[in-house]
Amino acid sequence: MSLFKYYEEMQGEGVILYFNGPVSQHMVESIAGLMRTKMRAEDTGLGSAQRVFAVLVEQMQNIVRYSLEQRTDSLEQLGEMAHGQVVVGREKDGRFFVACGNRMLTDDSRSLVRYLRRLQGMTKEELKAYYREQRKLHGAGTLKGAGLGLVEMARKASRPLDYDIVPVDASTSFFSMKVVTQ
Repeated sequence: MSLFKYYEEMQGEGVILYFNGPVSQHMVESIAGLMRTKMRAEDTGLGSAQRVFAVLVEQMQNIVRYSLEQRTDSLEQLGEMAHGQVVVGREKDGRFFVACGNRMLTDDSRSLVRYLRRLQGMTKEELKAYYREQRKLHGAGTLKGAGLGLVEMARKASRPLDYDIVPVDASTSFFSMKVVTQ
């Protein structure tokens, strides 16, 4: 098996980081730290680096929380371990993107699509107001499932959230989302 074909494709697509495999909270911290170090080494502006870091963490945490491919080895193991993909790269215009993908229940994808379409239709000011409203409703301590991560990613994006859902079988689909940061 040669990986050269993939290497060339990813170079052509501006991919800086590609990961496919088990994602845990520890992995989120490791990959985010790796990207932070790389962006510092390249003298990426602080604001740009923070947006990429925030979106990367949100996307990876979504994999940990919502991927259908979950595994817990032991009670001592804190958190969950899920399977997913993460890609970080640069668009041709120099803006960064973060993309993630994982399997999910098709029934859950329908409500997710409705929510994402709603976010896509909001302006930056509407997203900011909606974020504040949802944060008040759900409180800072109960953010899981409130969809605030998606709102935050939409706020940090330079264009509407780009997503795709591909049916895998009768009950599951593969969800992908790409966020191009400002």
